[in-house]
Amino acid sequence: MKRAVVVALACCAGPDVAPPVVPQTPVPVVPEIQDAEVSSPLPIDAEVVEAPPPQEPEVWLKGSTHVHARPSGDSSEPIDSVMSWYEQRGYDFIALTDHNRVSEVDGGNTHGQIAVHLPDAQHKLIVLSGIELTHNPTGCLPIGDKSKKCRIHVNALGVTARPGGKLEWAERHSHSRVDMYQAGFVAAKALGAALVQINHPQWFWGMTGDVLAELAKRGAKLVEIANIQFTKWNLGDKDHPSTEQLWDDVLARGLTLWGVASDDAHDYSDPKSHHRGKWPAGGGWIEVKARRDPQAIVDAIAAGHFYASTGVELARAEVAGDELVVEVAPAATGAYTIAWIENGKVVATDRGMTAHRALPASGYLRADVTRDDGTEAWVQPARR
Repeated sequence: MKRAVVVALACCAGPDVAPPVVPQTPVPVVPEIQDAEVSSPLPIDAEVVEAPPPQEPEVWLKGSTHVHARPSGDSSEPIDSVMSWYEQRGYDFIALTDHNRVSEVDGGNTHGQIAVHLPDAQHKLIVLSGIELTHNPTGCLPIGDKSKKCRIHVNALGVTARPGGKLEWAERHSHSRVDMYQAGFVAAKALGAALVQINHPQWFWGMTGDVLAELAKRGAKLVEIANIQFTKWNLGDKDHPSTEQLWDDVLARGLTLWGVASDDAHDYSDPKSHHRGKWPAGGGWIEVKARRDPQAIVDAIAAGHFYASTGVELARAEVAGDELVVEVAPAATGAYTIAWIENGKVVATDRGMTAHRALPASGYLRADVTRDDGTEAWVQPARR
């Protein structure tokens, strides 16, 4: 810390001689002018620099990174109605990820931007541009289940290109899952994607820690650990790892990969209806700590400044000093268990609405928060 140093300078004393007496002339008193404005005009060529407007504060923003509408071909809902559905349920943003096409909103004219809709008088929702690059081959390697079905689905988020119509991109000459995903990564890059997300990695099985780690090395930043349409596949079984186990496998290798919850929505009927569609909306999302701005949201997701949720709401999920701190929202109801996962293993659990734990000397620490109704929140991994 720099210290301010005060130096006092004193005049040298001269001979002990009295100074000459200078006669004082009376100073005329100028009457005070009331309410006079003193003008200090700037030079003619002076540049007036306005202070930048204050930025909005960072807040928790609720959003979904995997949303479908009518252009997908397997959803009947118009885009405008999809936006209204999420707005009415308190979402701040969504990524529109129709199958193999970048869908426009409001008539287009957003080429070069990472959003296809900004808040206006009709919709307050931010809609990030996106596409689900979808390829459904048979007989991938590593092999999946007996059906031999394979699902290579990659979300490209915040794309800046606006190609017309359906995009053809798939790798059809190799059975390697890595090669097929790589074709998706190449397409995402060509579209100017800000983020790449691996969707429902265990659908029909076949994903391994080695494959997912290779995808992380090649640029995947996000993986769905809780796609609510695929509970069976998320949980794994005696022969296949769960999506969380796959995630921990990658993290244990020192790689960066953030875990996402999503609804993969196609149907937007009333959640309480008995006639809900096959892929209903709601039930899985992320909460991002960011300013209410498309670029700020994308940057925060890329940095892992978010948590994934199927219903649990947090007030804090962040590193403070050398600790990971987790706090459930004060207004939340129910009982909570906070499990600490260190390098793939549960090392401690706390019961209550707040907890903290020191980061390990090596490796990573993350937290799972479970409410007594079974809903969860996943806090992103942190390292020293």
